[in-house]
Amino acid sequence: MGFGRPAARLRGNRRCGGEVWLMNLVDRTEELSVMESMLGACGAGRGGVLWVNGAVASGKTALLRAFGARATANGALFLQATASETERVLPLGVLGQLLLGADLPEADAERATRLVELIAKDAQRHGTPEASPALAMKVIPELCGTVLKMSEKRPVVLSVDDVHHADSQSLDCLLYLARRLDVSRILVVLAGNSGFPDGSQRLQVDLLRLSGVRNIRLRPLRRQGVADLVSTLGPDLWQGRKLVADLYRVGGGNPLLTQALIEDQRIADAAALVPGDAFAQAVTTAVYRSDASARHTVWGLAVLGSDGSLAELVEVLGATREAVQRGLRALNEAGLLDNGRFRHEAGRTATLRSMEPGHRAHLEARAAQVLHEHGAAATVVVRHLVAAEPVDAPWAQRTLLDAAERALADDEIEFALTCLRTARDSGADARQSLAVKAELTRAGWRVNPSAAAQNLPELTAAALGGRLGTRHVDELVGHLLWFGKVDEALDVVGAAEQHGALSGPDGTKGAGLDSSRRWIACAYPGRPGSVAARREGTARHDDTAQHTGDLARSPHQRTANLIETVLAEADGGVVVRAEQILQSTRLDDRTLTALVVAVRSLVLADRLDKAALWCDTLLQEATERRVPLWQALLSSAKARMDLRAGRLAAAEESARSALTLVPAEGWGVAIASPITTSLHVNTALGRLDEAAAQLAVPIPDPAFQTPDGLLYLQARGHYYLAAGRPYAALDDFHTCGDLMTRWNFDLPALVPWRTDAAQAYLSLGDDDRALNLAEEQLALAGPGRSWVYGVSLRVMAGALAPRQRLPLIGEAVEILQERGHQFELARAIADLARAHRELGDGGRARALARKAQQLERECGVPVPRTKPAAETGSLPDERPWNAHDTRGAAVELTDAELRVATLAADGYTNRQIAEKLFITISTVEQHLTRSYRKLAVRRRADLASRLSSVAVPCGGEEGVHGGVCDGLRAV
Repeated sequence: MGFGRPAARLRGNRRCGGEVWLMNLVDRTEELSVMESMLGACGAGRGGVLWVNGAVASGKTALLRAFGARATANGALFLQATASETERVLPLGVLGQLLLGADLPEADAERATRLVELIAKDAQRHGTPEASPALAMKVIPELCGTVLKMSEKRPVVLSVDDVHHADSQSLDCLLYLARRLDVSRILVVLAGNSGFPDGSQRLQVDLLRLSGVRNIRLRPLRRQGVADLVSTLGPDLWQGRKLVADLYRVGGGNPLLTQALIEDQRIADAAALVPGDAFAQAVTTAVYRSDASARHTVWGLAVLGSDGSLAELVEVLGATREAVQRGLRALNEAGLLDNGRFRHEAGRTATLRSMEPGHRAHLEARAAQVLHEHGAAATVVVRHLVAAEPVDAPWAQRTLLDAAERALADDEIEFALTCLRTARDSGADARQSLAVKAELTRAGWRVNPSAAAQNLPELTAAALGGRLGTRHVDELVGHLLWFGKVDEALDVVGAAEQHGALSGPDGTKGAGLDSSRRWIACAYPGRPGSVAARREGTARHDDTAQHTGDLARSPHQRTANLIETVLAEADGGVVVRAEQILQSTRLDDRTLTALVVAVRSLVLADRLDKAALWCDTLLQEATERRVPLWQALLSSAKARMDLRAGRLAAAEESARSALTLVPAEGWGVAIASPITTSLHVNTALGRLDEAAAQLAVPIPDPAFQTPDGLLYLQARGHYYLAAGRPYAALDDFHTCGDLMTRWNFDLPALVPWRTDAAQAYLSLGDDDRALNLAEEQLALAGPGRSWVYGVSLRVMAGALAPRQRLPLIGEAVEILQERGHQFELARAIADLARAHRELGDGGRARALARKAQQLERECGVPVPRTKPAAETGSLPDERPWNAHDTRGAAVELTDAELRVATLAADGYTNRQIAEKLFITISTVEQHLTRSYRKLAVRRRADLASRLSSVAVPCGGEEGVHGGVCDGLRAV
């Protein structure tokens, strides 16, 4: 049979049925040598018992199968069985598996089957996993005699894997055989997990008293074994010592875990070791193949993480200290742990996923309770509470709220929301429930106010009833104002006054209410009573300023003071107050509005350099802290600043970013700000269809009681002007003027509505009204060299003769260049080029036109590269009829355009033309727009000189009604 030299042949045989197991069997030379030696002795008539023990997934099964393949190849009968924890109650279950593979003669097979069934029926009759001892003593010798009889023909190897799960009567059979192996050719190979406190220990003790019994303990793979495994399973992954070291560190020498890591590395194809799905599955397998004590120990350890001590782990599991320590030893030996800690976070994650959700939630609740009782930090306890089943205890609510507050301070918004949702769902009392919902609104507001607004009605009702805390009342007022609910905000302030819920920074009752009312008046200057409230608040501020330094006041108070300084047009004071706020205020939920207003105030004071520096600094901080709402508001402020500076592409990108960070429905009344910027940019770039799409975005009505509403009206007016609807533009510009005057908010730096209206009148040819409005705007702008002054000079020059324009436009160019308003500078230089061209200075005009086009390109305006534009210096602007010079080119007007142009040249107003032709005023404006563009004229006075008749037109009013001959052309 050749049993004398087994070891060399076993290592060399790669073609047997166990090839896969041999391929993966590394670092087991010594163990195989012992097994081959005992196989040889068995063949010589000296049977024996080999006990193979080791940690979970240490390679016992692979070793048994490889040995079985070699034993079969050498003529032995290899009978194998695998015990299972779920089948431990089946009497003679393991022995039955062994006999099934014995290929017994029919009579012996029938007898063995009958005996096994007899034992099973007897156990079932008694309601126990075992048959009666008397019956067992009769059946066991007869079954074992069948095995002994087989060994007379050839050596028999009985292999039982996971013997620690074997049923007791199968163990009795194995022990019966072991006592008779001295004179038989039977080798019993038993493999079990070390450290299992079960019935197999009794078998092991009994076996150790017999001769011919040997024990093999499988150790973890050594580093060389890991290297051999890499060479065998993943030669293409070989990266030298670094990979082997990482595999050994994470896998702990466990063959199952190491092979899984190699498989993950092959899939990931990464430079560093990345545990993946295969590793997670291997961990789960190892956990469930462990005994119950070790399994529960590793689950408890995974739940506690690095937070808990051994004593806390014992309390969480509700086990004895000895049982937990035994489980930790087994897990350390298996390579799952290293000194009681997971070797890699992926191991802990996989262990947590292996748990039933209900069991994990229960353990998390126990962990939270134990850690709280041991005085752990709230941030530690809360991570268990959020994963636990509901914990109805006052300490749990307080812990969740404290942790949420800390998470918000650390800008961990999602974790804060998770804590607060857990607190909300844990069944708090009514007052605590209100506090939780207020905090949920505050945290959710940072992400998307529309999603957080669902709690506002309940919080408002609570505030009106005096059931909301001071801080929450103040936040509620801001949230209501955000969505334009001004009346509700004032009601809340009144209720707070009645219940004493608001106080000033110095603790004075009533000061907080005055601050809130004054802030509402500044935020909504268009609301009835806001002007009086601002005046009253300003007077009170002046009276008390000597008692309280400005830096000690609340953000709302300081912001209101800043707005009043802006309205007083004290540029120096604006810059000082704005920078005081920016330098002394940390970005958070309560101060965000104050900081944004301070940045915008620097823009209004024409300090674009300082505004850009502060805005970029704040935006970077908001981005680093990952707060979407802060990023959105600051991006919107940056967009307005870029627009004012003429950086159109940057302004468009910032406005788009703002609307991406927070959806339109979450902006409340502030939606007017980014939409206004987008509308301005698209209009300036000539993308009127895209501008019209911006007008389709709904703007809440309360927004038109705010400064942003004024800016929106201004932007819409410029769109109408560019679209050839000057009367619609005038309506918006004059509406701005009426509102600003009524609000006592006539601030040219915000909306220079007179200059805007003057441009519309210029397009209609009404130079006198345009001139009057521009002069009025210049007077209000004051003697300083502000951008408003520069723009107003440019517009006023448009109403004068070319030679009179030059000094005005020249001064405008100097001011705009000094202030850094690139787009307005480009328009002023373009106007200067036109004036020089009309005065016959073509060379100077061309040079200025090229400079203007270069500036427009820098601003992001696509300048057409056509010869007329280069020669004339004509530049696109919001007046579509201010087109390139077309002198010498024949331009044909349609019948409708010619009828309207002819009447306009004769001095009819748009309304009179509409009445005569039975069309709308809007249609008249559109026809005139196209006529101006085709004729290259800017005003009505120029129409007559550009119109000439090729055919004799029909005269008189009848001719007007009947149409003009088709041959009429303009040249």
